[in-house]
Amino acid sequence: MSVWNMTGADRVASLRESAEADSDPAGQLSDLDLLNAAYESVLREQIDTRDRYMGLTTSLRKHDEAVRAAAVHTFKGDADRYAQYAVARHMKPFDALLYRAANLPDRPGPRQIEGLHAAAERVRLELEDAGPTGDLIDPGGARHTLRTLRHAVGILAGKDGLDASDVLRLVTSALDNEPLTDIFTVADQGTPRPVPPPPGPAFAGPGWSEARGLWTYQPDDTGAHIKAYPLGEDWYLDLWSARGQLLAFGTVPEAEVATLAPALTARAGTWSNDRSDYAWRRFADTAQATRTAAAPPNRAPAPAAQRSEDARVRAATAASPSRSAAQPAAAAKPPASPPPALPAAHATPARHR
Repeated sequence: MSVWNMTGADRVASLRESAEADSDPAGQLSDLDLLNAAYESVLREQIDTRDRYMGLTTSLRKHDEAVRAAAVHTFKGDADRYAQYAVARHMKPFDALLYRAANLPDRPGPRQIEGLHAAAERVRLELEDAGPTGDLIDPGGARHTLRTLRHAVGILAGKDGLDASDVLRLVTSALDNEPLTDIFTVADQGTPRPVPPPPGPAFAGPGWSEARGLWTYQPDDTGAHIKAYPLGEDWYLDLWSARGQLLAFGTVPEAEVATLAPALTARAGTWSNDRSDYAWRRFADTAQATRTAAAPPNRAPAPAAQRSEDARVRAATAASPSRSAAQPAAAAKPPASPPPALPAAHATPARHR
């Protein structure tokens, strides 16, 4: 019987039979509760599928950015060839002008023709002295020589116990643009130089373990665990429950992993029982809450009286820069008694004669 043409009673019977075969406690539920549990399971699966789809979209976007960066890097490496082609095309009009000027007839006048011939010859000599246009950008093929030399040094630098004469011969051949036919034969005569293991990330500590570039965080008091791996400059984190449910995922900077991982695993028990929210949203909310908790508290504003007194001190200091540190403080103190008021006759001077 097709799954799309089952009646309610047949669906309940199929679900109960499957639960009893898997020793699932859901098989003891009533018909309505059993159908409700099956609906919640389908809904959770849809949420997980959407979460994975969004995660895949994010990873593809980062992959596109990496491919674009690699294409730009390759283009920069080949930019010299494009520049040489552009310079060659740029010089074509000058070559044509020189050809026309050098082959002018004598009818315009002997003196004009002589001056024009002299100018054309002078420009031609200057271009011949400058050499080919390619030499202006890459003199003597220096870039190709440097790339070949870097390749040879990179192969030989990873081996110990090589013969110095062979190394010098290969370096000289690279500088002379000669083929390096036996470079790998010489390199195989040495022993590989031990490479120190790369340093662990900043968050590596208690509860963290590493295997083939994949870091796992699992405290002793919980069955949930986090899988983390680098994704560009950030780190991608997956939170899994003890039953293998994907509870949360997302990317954060490396500096936030140490505080975010315990916060995620602490919520794993609640999230494994309540799967109604999206995994990416749970991750984003927890990361934001962790950042807010780690942010330093804002300093309380100073009282109004203190702000006004500080303003008076800054004004006194700005008015007399040569005063000592004690003078602005003394100037900030209020006078012992207010100055006497001026007489009324002097308060408003007469404006008439």
